[in-house]
Amino acid sequence: MIRFTKGIRGISALVLALSLASAYPAVSWAGEAGQAGQTENTENTEASTGAVAYGPGSYVIGRDIPPGEYAVFTEDTSEQNAYSTCTITLYKDDTDERRIGTFRFQHHGLITLYKGQHLVITKGYAVEADRAGITLGTTGMYKAGRDMEPGTYRITPLTSGGGYYALYNDVRYYYDYIDEYAALFEPVTINIGEGQYLELFDAGAVELVSN
Repeated sequence: MIRFTKGIRGISALVLALSLASAYPAVSWAGEAGQAGQTENTENTEASTGAVAYGPGSYVIGRDIPPGEYAVFTEDTSEQNAYSTCTITLYKDDTDERRIGTFRFQHHGLITLYKGQHLVITKGYAVEADRAGITLGTTGMYKAGRDMEPGTYRITPLTSGGGYYALYNDVRYYYDYIDEYAALFEPVTINIGEGQYLELFDAGAVELVSN
């Protein structure tokens, strides 16, 4: 069971969070598995018992939501919406004078939140990443060693030039933490090390070649 909570600002966040709790099995979505070692348009997420989901709203880190790494999911994680997006904005503090960035993730993203930052969830909901139960799929973000195996992967685009992949060594979302980025025009083979983060947007299939 996922417990929903609302941001400190805005009663409408609570209403939407409650509707999400009843309409969607939060962080609990599974597509049909592909062949061994390969995923095609599928992704599995199953949150730990008692995990808290933070719905659309405004949160000061350390006051309204604990610091740490979070998975941010789209509002509907059902199979037919595997390529839908969620949106958040992160500020350095609650004065909102210094915006770190506005981020849009396909299906789900990962982000590390620090005490004093101000998080605004416009669309979607957040769950502690270690309790989100993420496994490798064709959209979203994954940490090697937790959500997926480190190793060599072959990524096939959903459509030519319509997607991309990126590798990060951290998910604080400063440009210095991007290790690799490329548009997906054709199948590519990449190496993903322990602790690296893989982001996929409009990938059609992901295959573990070797580990």
